[in-house]
Parts: sequence; C-alpha cells; structure tokens
Amino acid sequence: MRQRVMIGIGCAVAAVGLFLAYLRMAWAFPINGDGASNALQAWDMFHGNPLLRGWALSDVSFYPTELVQYGIVQWFTGVSAGQVHVTAAITYTMIVFLAAVLAKGRSTGREAWLRVGVAVAILLLPVPGTGYQTLLSSPNHTGSAVPLLLAWLVLDRLRHRVWTPVLIALLLGWGAMGDPLITFVGAVPLAVVCAYRGLRADRIYEFSLVAGAAASVLVSRGFRHLLDAVGAFQSPHPPIELAPLSDWPHRAWMTARMVGVIFGTHRPGWHSPALELVLSALHLIGFLVALAAFGVTLVRMVRRTAERLDSVLIVAIACDLGAEIVSTISVDLMAAREIAPVLPMSAVLAARFAGPWLARGTADARVRAGRGVLAGVLAVFLVTLVAYSPPRADPSEAQEAADYLRERGLSYGLGAYWASNNITVTTERKVTVAPVTGGGDRLVPFCWQSKDTMYDAAAHDARFVVFEKDRPFYGTPEQAEHMWGPPAERHDVGKYAILLYNVNLLEGFPPHCG
Repeated sequence: MRQRVMIGIGCAVAAVGLFLAYLRMAWAFPINGDGASNALQAWDMFHGNPLLRGWALSDVSFYPTELVQYGIVQWFTGVSAGQVHVTAAITYTMIVFLAAVLAKGRSTGREAWLRVGVAVAILLLPVPGTGYQTLLSSPNHTGSAVPLLLAWLVLDRLRHRVWTPVLIALLLGWGAMGDPLITFVGAVPLAVVCAYRGLRADRIYEFSLVAGAAASVLVSRGFRHLLDAVGAFQSPHPPIELAPLSDWPHRAWMTARMVGVIFGTHRPGWHSPALELVLSALHLIGFLVALAAFGVTLVRMVRRTAERLDSVLIVAIACDLGAEIVSTISVDLMAAREIAPVLPMSAVLAARFAGPWLARGTADARVRAGRGVLAGVLAVFLVTLVAYSPPRADPSEAQEAADYLRERGLSYGLGAYWASNNITVTTERKVTVAPVTGGGDRLVPFCWQSKDTMYDAAAHDARFVVFEKDRPFYGTPEQAEHMWGPPAERHDVGKYAILLYNVNLLEGFPPHCG
C-alpha cells in the first residue's frame, strides 16, 4: 500500500514537472489562426451555443474532444493566447503518461520500469522548432492520440470481457467525431488485425472486436448526421484523393523527414551543430528500437505469435504513414501533424519489444549495455528538459498588428485569415477581427473557422481591414479599395497593411457561407 502511495505521489510530481516544461516549450511558438479559432469555438460552445450553430469549422472539427478540453481550461484562463499553450502542454503530458501505462501492460517489477523507461525516453523531449509546433501547439492530430491510446489501453487491459468491444467502439467513435483520422489509424487496424486473428482461433471474441471497430464508424457518422439534423455547425469533408503514382517517391521521402521531426532525429535549424548532433543521435536510438520492434512484430504477426495489441499498433502505424505516401494529404515538414499519433504508438511498441529483453534475469554484456544506454538517454533528456529554456515568442502571429489596433482603440474589423481570429484571442476579445479572403475583385467571408454573426452589420461596426502583404490569396488592399474606395488611413505595420475606414464595412458585405 505504501509503495502505491509513493508511486502515486511520484507520478503527480512528474506530471506537474512535465506540464511546466512542456508549457515553456509551447510558448516558443506564437498561436496561429487555427488554434485561436478553436479557442473562440470552445468559448461559444460553453456560453450558450453548445451545437456551434452558425459556425463553419475546418475539415477536422475537434468538436467533442479538444474543443471540450479548451472550454474547461477557459474556466481558469479565459480566452487568451496562454490558454492555447496551457491546453497543448496538458495534452502532451497526458500522451506521455498514457503511453507509459500502455507500454507497461501487465508486467511488474523490473520489466515494468524498463518498459516505462523506454516509452518515456522516446516521448520525453520533443524537438525544438518544427517539433514544438507539431506536438505542442494548436489542436492538430496530436491530441487525437488520447482517445486512441485509451482505446488501446482497454484492448490490452480488459481482455475477453463482454463489454470490451462496446467500450472500444465508444472511445474510437468519440475520437473520430472530432478527427476522422481515428477511423483510419484506429478502427481500420483493429478490424484488420482481429479479422486475421479470428480466422484461426477465438473467433467469437476476435470478431466481436471487428464489430466494435465497425460500430465506432457508425457512432461517429451517426453523430455527424444527428448534428446536421439539428442544425449544428458545418464541417467539410477532408479533400483526400489518391496521389499520382509518380508522386509516391517524393512523398515517401518527405514522409521519412516528417517521421524524423516527430522522433527528433531531424532537427532543422536549432542550436549549435555539436549539441544538435548529440541529441539527434540519442533520439535516433529510440527510432531504431521502434523500427526493430516494428519489423520483429510484423514477423510475429505473420507467424501468429504476436500479441493482439502489438499487431494493431504496427498496422495503425503503417496506415498513418501509408496514407501520407499514397494520398493527396499535405506532405511537408509542417504537415508532420498528420502523423503525430505515430510517435506515441511507436514508443509503446518499442517499449513492449525492448522491455522484456532489458529485464532478462541473466543479463549478458549486451543487456547491461542496453540498460546503460537507456539510463544515459533518460539522464541527458531530463537535464535538457530542465536546463534548456527556449526563447519565448510573441503570444500570437500578427501580434504587431494586434498591438497597433489595441493602441488605436479599434475594436472591430475584418482581416485575412492568419490575421483575424488570432488577433481576437491575443487581445482577449478587446479587438475582434472577422476572417475574410479574396474573391475576384472583392473580399468575401472566409468559409473556414468563422461564424455567420461575425458579418452582421446590425450587431457590429467594422472600421478596419488587415492584410498580409506576403499572402495576397487572403485578400489585398486593392480589393478593399474596389469595394469601399480609398481608406481614410493606411498604416503598414511589419508585413501587415491596415486600412482604416469611416464607414461600417459590413454594410452590404456578402453573406456568410454558413
């Protein structure tokens, strides 16, 4: 009993420490329009509009998942740039702990600690730069690993229970309601593996899990149809198609680089070359262990000797990476978010593979060396986690424009997408900017992360419009002048052009798409 209490206290202290470290990392990047939009949606959701009526969301709504988390955090922080960072730090801390618990499995003693150590070593230290932006920023697909890991935890710990398939269906369905990626890296791998296993043995239980996977799709799709029926938010389907075969080699190369970003082996433009080389080499060890675990588990799966969860993990990883290679999903370093769940799943797989080997009672020189490497990697990463304090960025993209508008006492206007909702959030709604984009020779409402009431001339008096001079796709000063004539004033603030008018720009403005 005393040991359990001490472990519980240790976990609580570790959770607080990790949260504070990850919060410091999250502040290294400003919030952007996507995270700010989610913050505004969560606030609206918790303040009288639970169905988000009137909103046009992105193709990944995060409605029952991270928007709920945002709303809960806002009880303490309000709508602010800090709230986005706090939520990101909480999410990644949860992922580290869930992966550690899943990696431990039913093992005890030395093996349990070594399994946890391997998983934590792979996840502990996100790579600065693109890695921070991928794993510790606005909701993307990183947080979707939480319902995924919870489902795999049920699969591993609650074996052969009558209600296990039901609980898995609910968890995967809940995750897919907010992020369709869960269907492809959760439901599909579970169905494939269990159908394969069910052909040989334990058919009733295996095929009940297949049914649970299928039911999760019905749950998420049914929920979406229900929301449509009651007039909730709009959310377009992700525009995904099969990429031309000639593009696959390039996409495979870029996907490999994206894997390097999330594992920390590819660290573009950070720190001195020597330190970068050392940390990349240490991260490479974790990647190689995960790669070996994948290969060995694949062989075991073919021979029907692999554990169910391990088989599901390798198929899930293959589905996520394979989709990047053969589909039209964005493939660049900033799109590493699309494969973010691969990291915790790989960490769990590596730990379940390496842990038993490291825990062997008759340890030879190789096993002792492996334990030493693990201890060394954890020590270096922990020291780096504590000692390295990344430079703090501006609270938000377009911060200079936000500061100018607030100093001028301007409270409502229009703006290009990446200089709109983020200005609203970083000013804590003292300045509200409705997102627009260019349409021919005019500006029109941006049908993405926006609400119809933002463009209501009876409710708002918009007196300015903000443009990004290096992103004319989202609108140009020439389009504004075509609609409203020359501005009363123009101010160029950094890369932003701010046009001030003496009329309400919403009078006669095109209607919202929602």
